Amino acid sequence: MLWVSAIFGAIIGSFLNVVLLKKNTGESVTLGRSRCFSCGKTLSWFELIPVISFIIQRARCRKCGSKISWQYPIIEFITALLAVVVYLKFSNFGFTPYALKFTIFYFSVFCALLLVSVYDFKHKIIDKHFLYVFGVFAVVEFVFKNLNLSTMLASAVIFLFFYLLWRLSDGKWMGRGDSDLALFLALFLGHPLSLIMVLVSFWLGAIVGILLLLLKSSRFTIKSEIPFGPFLAAGTFIVWYLKDFLIIIYEFLYF
Repeated sequence: MLWVSAIFGAIIGSFLNVVLLKKNTGESVTLGRSRCFSCGKTLSWFELIPVISFIIQRARCRKCGSKISWQYPIIEFITALLAVVVYLKFSNFGFTPYALKFTIFYFSVFCALLLVSVYDFKHKIIDKHFLYVFGVFAVVEFVFKNLNLSTMLASAVIFLFFYLLWRLSDGKWMGRGDSDLALFLALFLGHPLSLIMVLVSFWLGAIVGILLLLLKSSRFTIKSEIPFGPFLAAGTFIVWYLKDFLIIIYEFLYF
């Protein structure tokens, strides 16, 4: 089942690439054949095999020789890994309708979150359409699992925290969309995991920021703008996956 999950995830990743690359282009995501964006050549089935085609073609179009973006194999690999990890999360329940239902639901949740974070990484903006798709999943999770006063208060505080960071800095510290994303993430995780998610996200951001400065690349300086959405997404997945362990630590420290 692990290989089946990985292959399925990679195929979904290939579709997510199409969604990301055709966003705001006016082209249909579902209609028309895939093509090279440089020469327009219609791609054959063997040129569309996730990850493998990229390696065989050495990251270049077979007709015009133009470079193929590394986004393709990276997203396909991430979604393949995501499918396997989510499957393993519920594998203790066996191959049952219960396990399948939750595996598909949470895989869909994090695919939507992946769209949000990748678009933010590339364009430095939280796309509202991708955000609303994730928001639907977050609200469903909130209603069926986290519907309580603590979660609502924590979500409001987290939203206000990110909103004030954006407002007080005039957009220099944080984007306006980050506050909306943080709100949905808080509803999705519930209390106290949402608070832990914020800490983990800032830790991840700090670590990556320090590493980029240590690399001394001309592309990154202390004033460089780094989108925070991917760190929120990564922090959310880490906290969700390790939630049982983190809640034990939280309760131990709290009490």
